Amino acid sequence: MPELPEVHGYKVYIDSTCLHTKITAIDCRDNRLFKQPAANFEKALLGKELSKTVRIGKYLFIETTGDKILVLHFGMTGRPNYYKSVEDRPKFGHIVLTFDNGFHFAFENKRKFGWWDLVDSIEDYKKEHNLSDDARDLSIEDFKTSLATRKTDIKKVLLDQSVCAGVGNWMADEILYQAKMHPKTKVESMDNDDINIVFDAMKKVIEVAIENEAHYDDFPKDFLMHFRKEGEKCFHTDGKIEKIKLGGRATYFSPEWQKM
Repeated sequence: MPELPEVHGYKVYIDSTCLHTKITAIDCRDNRLFKQPAANFEKALLGKELSKTVRIGKYLFIETTGDKILVLHFGMTGRPNYYKSVEDRPKFGHIVLTFDNGFHFAFENKRKFGWWDLVDSIEDYKKEHNLSDDARDLSIEDFKTSLATRKTDIKKVLLDQSVCAGVGNWMADEILYQAKMHPKTKVESMDNDDINIVFDAMKKVIEVAIENEAHYDDFPKDFLMHFRKEGEKCFHTDGKIEKIKLGGRATYFSPEWQKM
């Protein structure tokens, strides 16, 4: 599933291709991908321009020159595709906007878990869906406040979008590996230094992933992503990577490196 770094890349892509051009047509092959009637999207988008993107976690908000803000969630396999020729429409480009410059913007969505919605306010949407500030912008003070009342495993907390919007499963594993923190560590047992270490690791992982455009092969050699598989060797200890389930999610860690 696209997580914060991937969606950040989609934001950059859309910023450099689709903005400030009038929308002349909208086509959707499956209206189930719309959270509202198709007519609402036609009314909100036709004749308008996409003017600005804002990302909060895994959600991408696109402001328009009209009254509505477009919300994109990329699901498991979603991604944007900007192209010229009608014949180049991607196979899984289930939603397509056409612009008056002759180009098209496709929302590729192979498994159809992604969707579009329309909202009036980003802040209201954020509150209604209990989203924290984007994990990249999150302050240490807000992070500590969120952890203050938690009584569960640190891995589960990192996956909570009301704590760290944008952090998904592989990122949480990577953050804890970089912090040398066991995923089953109880938040209430963590001291101030422990919390600072996890927070700093989160910021490091985010920036490394963005800098490398979420191309895992380009991550530093000591990143778990290179050996995030049960039985693989830990970079630091040569011990075996283990796999457990936490909160229903597969969790990979190095028990010799990430001791309780």
